Amino acid sequence: MSETVQERVRSRGGAAFAEEERQGMMLAAKVRTIALALVLLWQAIDSPETGPSYYFALLEIFAFVLLGGLQYIAAYSRLGGRSIPYVFVTLDCLLLAVVFSLGSPFSDISWPPAISMNSARFLYFLMFLMQASFSFRPFLVVWCGISIATARIGMWVWFLSLPGSYSNLDLPEQTVEAWLAGGTDLNFLFLGYAATELLVVVILSAGFAIVVARSRRLVSNLLSTERKRASLARYFSPNVVDQLSSSGVGLSAGKHQKVAVLFADIIGFTKLCEKATADEVIELLRGYHDRLGKAVFRNSGTLDKYIGDGLMATFGTPNPNPHDPENALKSAYEMLKALDEWNTERALSGDDPIRVGIGLHWGAVVAGDIGNERRLEYSVIGDTVNIASRIEHLTRQLNTRLVVSDDLVCAIKQHNPNANLDPLIDAGLQKIRGRTSKVKVWKYTK
Repeated sequence: MSETVQERVRSRGGAAFAEEERQGMMLAAKVRTIALALVLLWQAIDSPETGPSYYFALLEIFAFVLLGGLQYIAAYSRLGGRSIPYVFVTLDCLLLAVVFSLGSPFSDISWPPAISMNSARFLYFLMFLMQASFSFRPFLVVWCGISIATARIGMWVWFLSLPGSYSNLDLPEQTVEAWLAGGTDLNFLFLGYAATELLVVVILSAGFAIVVARSRRLVSNLLSTERKRASLARYFSPNVVDQLSSSGVGLSAGKHQKVAVLFADIIGFTKLCEKATADEVIELLRGYHDRLGKAVFRNSGTLDKYIGDGLMATFGTPNPNPHDPENALKSAYEMLKALDEWNTERALSGDDPIRVGIGLHWGAVVAGDIGNERRLEYSVIGDTVNIASRIEHLTRQLNTRLVVSDDLVCAIKQHNPNANLDPLIDAGLQKIRGRTSKVKVWKYTK
């Protein structure tokens, strides 16, 4: 794959991830708003505050709900580009730190540092970390962790700067007994809790970022695999698709190999469709291609291409198998049976029958991706392909629906002497267009 094509694939993948990130931010904003609404309800019921202080506390929570709504609008409207989520994360952490640090200006109660810095309030910061994880951006998760750590450090510094506040570092003795004694004072702050909080933030931020990064990589790999499978499924049977997908083997390199080539074509297609509408013609071709394509795939064949009312298939690509010649013949038998059943249905509807000509040949080809960077097709080329196409045209001359080259019949007999060749009879040497020598063929008699 050329660098230009790879760049387009990466660009489409990046656009898909950007859309998922946007959807994730919208979902996170919804979850956050619902969570804060529950907190607001609980605060309204359980808050010990009264009067203006009570309503100010509710207003603080509502401010976060409003900020969540702005985040949703920004994500929904694609405002601010990729940097706006980082701004919102910073504002969230800064605003929460200010609310916990300054308290309500209407309250007569001044909460001591030990209560203002308790671990229960620290847990509210982790809600922002959860929200950042929804974004599908590992760097945003890391940034959220940095913002939380910065906000909490700022709170510790603020409360330690207040008159009367002190920490374990200010104690004359650094012993457990001294710390426990200090813990009875509500102005005492144990810095070990600060270190624990920072450690928790670092561990959770790193863990969430790694999980998000692995999820992105997993999704990217799955998308790449499914794109490859979808491309392969256009040509190969499901079992071959599974084999190629799991092995990771490329198909671009050309190689010489022996394959069976099948051509099928509707006889009298122009007359059949001369009075049909465009929709009816397309419906006819879809029904025809669907039945023949299934016969190819059921016998481990490769659907090389649809050519208008025709079809080309190969057996032995990408990996040759001793059963390839017989599989090709079985596929032709199944095509004829499927068309007979379809013609029975068409007769009941008053539609004309579908007459088909099928040609089979066995020989050497060159197989590989053919085309340019804008359009590549896995195909086979060579004299074998040309002969198979000419043999298909012999069906009109020999008044039969299936003509098979002697080379393919011999290859079948060599591998399986008991193969079902009864419907075929020797049609002798036949002149085909574009060749000076004649080709021995067999024709279908049913």
